[in-house]
Amino acid sequence: MIKCIAIDDDPLFLQLIGSYFDDYEDMELISTYENPAKGIHQVVKQKPDVLLIDLEMPYLDGFETLDTLDKKPKIIMISAHVNMPTKDKKLKIDKYLRKVVLDKEMLRNAILQVTA
Repeated sequence: MIKCIAIDDDPLFLQLIGSYFDDYEDMELISTYENPAKGIHQVVKQKPDVLLIDLEMPYLDGFETLDTLDKKPKIIMISAHVNMPTKDKKLKIDKYLRKVVLDKEMLRNAILQVTA
């Protein structure tokens, strides 16, 4: 079972992601967080296989949030931006997905791809 955590400041998007996981038999969304600081604390504590994270959030953006982690799970950044900004080349993002085109199968395939 592939364990995932999602961090996004949009509660409706987190609900959408959660509904996708309802149909996945081989992966589980163990928790979601609107607050990046709380979410990253739980990433350290729960050690998911994959972190789904938004790029733009208040207080800490996705890059700043990831920069606080010493040991990172596989990272799938999900954003409304057309292309992933190259704010920090040192941070390794395993996959970049656009919110506007994201569907259930695309997310599942991305998770399977980064954990293969």
